[in-house]
Amino acid sequence: MPLIRLIFLSGFLLGLFAVPKAGLAQVEIQDPRQLAHDIYVGINRESPPASVAMKLAEVIQVYRFRCTRVTDYQVFVLRPNLVDIKAKCSGDPLYGVTVASNGYVAVYGGNGIVAALDRRDGLIYSFAADGQLEADSSLSADDALEETVERLRLGDSYNLMYVLAIFAVLLAIVILMAVVWLKMWRRRSAKSKQHRKVKPMARHTVSVTSDVKDNLIKESGRVAANIYRHPSGTYIARGKKGKRRFFRSRFWAAMYRSLGVRMFETSAPQLIGMYAASASEPEATDAP
Repeated sequence: MPLIRLIFLSGFLLGLFAVPKAGLAQVEIQDPRQLAHDIYVGINRESPPASVAMKLAEVIQVYRFRCTRVTDYQVFVLRPNLVDIKAKCSGDPLYGVTVASNGYVAVYGGNGIVAALDRRDGLIYSFAADGQLEADSSLSADDALEETVERLRLGDSYNLMYVLAIFAVLLAIVILMAVVWLKMWRRRSAKSKQHRKVKPMARHTVSVTSDVKDNLIKESGRVAANIYRHPSGTYIARGKKGKRRFFRSRFWAAMYRSLGVRMFETSAPQLIGMYAASASEPEATDAP
């Protein structure tokens, strides 16, 4: 009986001490949201790169990716509330880590889908085996100029073909625009020449002599100053320069008389009565 009591007491004490240990083990497991927030704050507040690298390794491990330690990382995109990071673990391909200010975190890659580190995209931090910062990819002004010149050097056939292709496309666009402009200019010039050759409503008029105009005015009745109406319904208007024109509307006859505007001009009507007969008779000749 004492042995049974001793066994129950031992089990109770073991259970009592085991609960805090289990709770401590749960506390030691890092929350990914807290890790994401720590990484975001560390990058924005320019914390030591070694501490950021340690947090990156932990958040990668939380997502069950293999990462012994982070050897390099680069802040690829830095936005107001979101940061994209490329992280290189020892012996593994690159990982992509995205963290946000609200604790959002996403880990992807490790299978070659993340592009290689390029210092033109951002500063690269490299760490030694002990986790301390070993080097970064910061450039001096001379190094930046040298790299730019090297990239623009046309010794590489790929770069040469690329530049030639761009030049050919630009040249084709310029030639096309020039051809279109030339066609439009020629069409406009042709229209303006035709407009100058044929005056408005000139195709509807037939020139008559001054004698015929005098006879037409004699046959017409005066309806206004310098405006006459022929029995055929045609109006004869005398302009400011004394020239007489024929219109079918009194309004356009008045416009020509007052402003000299020749719109809707028509041909002269036929003579009637004695004036028509006199115009058709041949001139008399003296007898020998």
